[in-house]
Parts: sequence; C-alpha cells; structure tokens
Amino acid sequence: MHVQLAFAPNVAPLPAPRRAARAIERVEHALDVPFGSANPLRQLGALAFLSFWVALGSGAYLFVVFDTSALGAHASIDALKGEPLLGGLVRGLHRYSADAFAAVTLLHLAREWAHGRYHGFRWFSWLTGVPLVLLLVADGMVGYWLPADTRAQFVATTIGEWVGWLPGFGDRLIRNFVTADAISDRLFSLLIFLHIGVGLLILLGLWVHLLRLVRPRVNPVRAGGVAFAVLLVALALVAPALSTAPADFARAPANVPVDWFYLAPLALAQGASPALSWLAVAAVALLLGVLPWTRRETRTPVVVDPSNCTGCARCFDDCPYGAVVMTPRSDTARFKSIARVDPALCAACGICVGACPRSDPFRRVPTLATGIDLPARPIDALRRRLDAAFVHRPGAAVVFGCDHGADVNLLGGRDVIALSAPCLGQVPPSFADYALRKGARAVLFAGCAEDACAFRFGAAFTHARLTGAREPHLHPRARGPRVQEIDAARGDETRVQAALNQQRESIDAVA
Repeated sequence: MHVQLAFAPNVAPLPAPRRAARAIERVEHALDVPFGSANPLRQLGALAFLSFWVALGSGAYLFVVFDTSALGAHASIDALKGEPLLGGLVRGLHRYSADAFAAVTLLHLAREWAHGRYHGFRWFSWLTGVPLVLLLVADGMVGYWLPADTRAQFVATTIGEWVGWLPGFGDRLIRNFVTADAISDRLFSLLIFLHIGVGLLILLGLWVHLLRLVRPRVNPVRAGGVAFAVLLVALALVAPALSTAPADFARAPANVPVDWFYLAPLALAQGASPALSWLAVAAVALLLGVLPWTRRETRTPVVVDPSNCTGCARCFDDCPYGAVVMTPRSDTARFKSIARVDPALCAACGICVGACPRSDPFRRVPTLATGIDLPARPIDALRRRLDAAFVHRPGAAVVFGCDHGADVNLLGGRDVIALSAPCLGQVPPSFADYALRKGARAVLFAGCAEDACAFRFGAAFTHARLTGAREPHLHPRARGPRVQEIDAARGDETRVQAALNQQRESIDAVA
C-alpha cells in the first residue's frame, strides 16, 4: 500500500518562464557533481564581491603608478608591460576582475530572474541592484578612457557623440573630448576622480543592496574563491592586458578592440546611432525597474500567537530576511518579550515555525498552536496528516519534502507517506522523532542543497538541527540510520526514491 499525503500542494514557486528556470537548474545540478559546495552558479553574489575586491586592490596599485598628466598617462600605463611579474600581472588582474565583476553580476541578475526572486519581499534587493549594473558599466567606460590610447580615443569621441545627442549638449560637448587642445592634465585628474568616485558609489550600493538580508554571503566557499582567483591570475599571465597605440585625435583609429561588457552601448552608438543606443539603455533600465511589479503577490505572512509566544527569540535568530523582531511585551504574560512580524519582509517560508519550541508535535493539545505559524500552511495540519496516515499504515516510511525541491508526492513504492512544506526548515526535527514513535519504519528529509535553498538558510538550518548543532535539535534517541537527509533538487525524485530504498536496506541490515 502506498500512502501519499501532501501537507499542501507542491506548488511551482517560479513565476519566471519555466523553461529558463529549468535550464538553469539543470546546469546548476550538473555543476554540483564536479564542484560540490564550490559550484560557481550557487555563489554568484559572493564571486561578484570577490571580483570587486580584486579590482579595487589592483586599482589601488595602478593609481600609485599612474601619471595623471596628458603627456604621461599613456606611457605610465604602457610601461607596466615591461614588468610582467608585477605591473603587468596587476594590470591584468584589474582588467579581468573588472570583466568578471560585470559577467558574474549579469549572471546573478539572470539567475535571480529565472528563479523568480525579484518581486514581493525581494523587491528592495532587486531594485537596488539595478543602479549597480548601470554604475559598473559607467565606471568601466571611464576606466578604459584613462590609458589615453586609441581605445580611449574611441571611448572619448563616442561618449561625446553619445551624450552630445541629448538636448542641451550638442557639438560643443563633443569638441571637449575630440580636440587635442581639450586633452589636458585637468581632464585626466577629473577622469581618475570619476573612476574612483563611481567605484566608491558601487561599494555603497552593494551595502544598500544587502540591507534586508540577514547574514548575507559576501565571501565564496574557500575552494571556489581560490579557484576563481587562480583563474584570474592565469588569464592575466597568459593574455596580458595591453594598451593600444597612443591616441591621435588628428585621425580616427582604423581598428579598436572593444570590451563588450563595458563598451557595448558605445559600440551600438557608433554602429547604429546614439538615439538607438540611448533607447536600448533606457528600455533595459525601465524593464528591470518595473519587473518587481509585473507579478501579483500571493504569499500569506506568518502570524504571531501572543498566547503561545515565549519570547525565546529563535524565530528572530532564524529568519533569513529580518522579518521577525523581538519587542517588549505589554500584556500580563510572564515572558518579557514577544515576536513581531513585518509582513512586507516575510517570505512565508516557515523557517521560523520550525524554530519555535511550541511546534513540538508531542504536546498533548487538540490543536498544535505555536508561537508563530503560517496561516495557510499551519504546523498543526502536518501533525494531523501524520496521525491520519499512521491509522491506516503505521509501518510506513515518511518523507518530508520541500516545495522548491524534488516533488516527494511523486514517489512510488510501498508504504510511503509524503509530506511537502514551503521550505524544509518549517519541519521541526521533533516530527521525525514523533513519526518514529508512531511506528514509522524510516524518516527521510529531502530538500534543497544548502547552497541552493530557495529561502537561503532552510536547508542549512535543517541539517544543523538534525545533527544537534542548532536548536531545536533532534532528540538523541532518534539519531541513526532511521532518520536521514538528502539534497534533492527539482527533478530528483528518482534519487530520493533510491535513497529511501537504501535507507530501508540499511535499517534491515542492522535489525
């Protein structure tokens, strides 16, 4: 007999086109095999920070050796090619880390869009990330202007034409960039000031971008970070970043190499028209800016029950988005504080529910009322479904799943009770003990990988709770082969079934 009970329907969490989301998930899952926890696609934000710091550090060295005079700018940078083990390496690191910053940022943006992480409570992080894309492109343009070579000449003249197209500027602005008389020491002082100033604005923007995240990941996994740094060094040594010929504003350069990460708008302005380039930039910025409001919000935030809240602050500690805060109580309860929820920040993931000590299914109450709960997916429903299932088949195996991972409701075989939660972090470890006491043959937790959790910490907290590293932890009597966990992404139902079969065999072998 195969008992299939769902805590709630395993709904599709991705509002983005499913084909793009599934494609990215397949690539991520494939890269998990060779890279493991160092999978670069699962730590794009952290790799962007690493790229930024490398660009900042190498840029500091270049600033020291850079001659801000009109006559010395090109020579001071071009001379670095004579020092391949220091100057040339540092310049290459600056070039390739800047490119990596742009590439990883664009991949991060695309991945967040594909996973639907741009609306609702995530609107702030998304919207504050849009100006960062524009700022890094602008900073890259100015950076390519500084070496005073033919590429800088292309940047200067095209920016003059591009900006000069706007009303109020015109040909007078262009002459400030394309005539030999306009190329002065003051211009290069202004450019270096802009390059550093915009970089500092990016740093400020990154801080604002992460304001609503609790414990944001800004450092990649050590193995991944080292591999990424080695790749940058290898690129800098194998393909050094070199200047082109010195700028000559008396004639237009015949052929200029273009960095498409930063100079694409200028190439479009040169190849098509400034108007079309401005239209493309405005359209992309507008699309990214309005995207959070193109989808209606459907989540129901968690609710605090004052009569059951003990003020333990576990929900505060475990909320990935800072939606829960502890405030002094104003009622006559013996507890000094109570949890308060900001609905605008709540992801409705239920991780806080799994942390609440009142979510213990062993409590002998008709309704399992907790200090904090999801009205649409209450923890009491999970206990009721377990109780109902064991009435018909007490020896069944129990699989707790996650709506964003493998669909446990599709599992085949005999004697399986499948229950899915919004996030595996909503299921307290005590439910495993409870299921075993009810007669479960085995209990399997199948959720997202720790680095792939849709709600950041759900998978990591579940693992820590089951191993006793975080409260609430699994009771020691329940630890062993009868309670296991597996990382299972969407589409991994076969792996979950195989893991469950193997778990049963190991239990039978011990018995």
